[in-house]
Amino acid sequence: MGSILQNAIATCRFEIQSSFTIQRTSVSLILALFPPTMLGLLILGATFSRAGISSSILQDFTPLTIVLIGLVSLLSLILWATPNVSAELEGKSWVFIASRPGGRISIFLGKFLASFSVSYAICIVSISLCTLLIDSQLHIGNAVRFWLSLSGIFFLACLAYGGIFSLLGVLFIKRAMTFSVGFVIVSDIIMASVPGVLMNKFSIRYHLQEISLTWLGWFLPSSSEKGYRVIFGDGYPVTIHICILVGITLLTLCIGAWAIANREYITTYEA
Repeated sequence: MGSILQNAIATCRFEIQSSFTIQRTSVSLILALFPPTMLGLLILGATFSRAGISSSILQDFTPLTIVLIGLVSLLSLILWATPNVSAELEGKSWVFIASRPGGRISIFLGKFLASFSVSYAICIVSISLCTLLIDSQLHIGNAVRFWLSLSGIFFLACLAYGGIFSLLGVLFIKRAMTFSVGFVIVSDIIMASVPGVLMNKFSIRYHLQEISLTWLGWFLPSSSEKGYRVIFGDGYPVTIHICILVGITLLTLCIGAWAIANREYITTYEA
């Protein structure tokens, strides 16, 4: 087990070092700068409007910031986590990996760590710039708490989604990106938005949303928290939501490790 973890860390280090190409670095910078750029344009537009801008509209910018950074984190994870097997098959290195003791599990865990690390680093850059921008314009009062809360929320988000997307990369190989996008649409957009249904509590978004409401305060565009609770029910303590997200991550990683260790992949294709 120790050698597998060491090999996974070595794989993670290699993946991160090999990612410093012009193309991947440019994509990472674009993703990291997209949320603060959009937020800055909106704040600039509000500044030049007749109503001006004040701290009272922070409630409008908080969900927007979360949505923008969440979109970036999902895109980066889809780009990094889903090709964990297909990249090795296309690079013709799968035979060597499969022949090594624990090689399959090591590459699976290592690529998960690499995708999580890169995605979370992108999120941290976006969170830092967005917090700086909002605090300079709206004077939110406790910018450190705002930054720490968002950092903790997206730490859990990158863990959970990284595990799920890594599992999908093992199961579906070449169509992993498509299935990952479909999972997000069905689970976190459709299912999580249906009020009064037990199934919405099985979505990742529900648990992240409840943690956000506790750490950031009420920021949803609904009229009141009381009305929200009438529709979606009472939330669990934050520790339970955190345990559920960590449990989902561990479960998907265990299933993915078992699947990649026992599944046979086609390494050659007929013309």
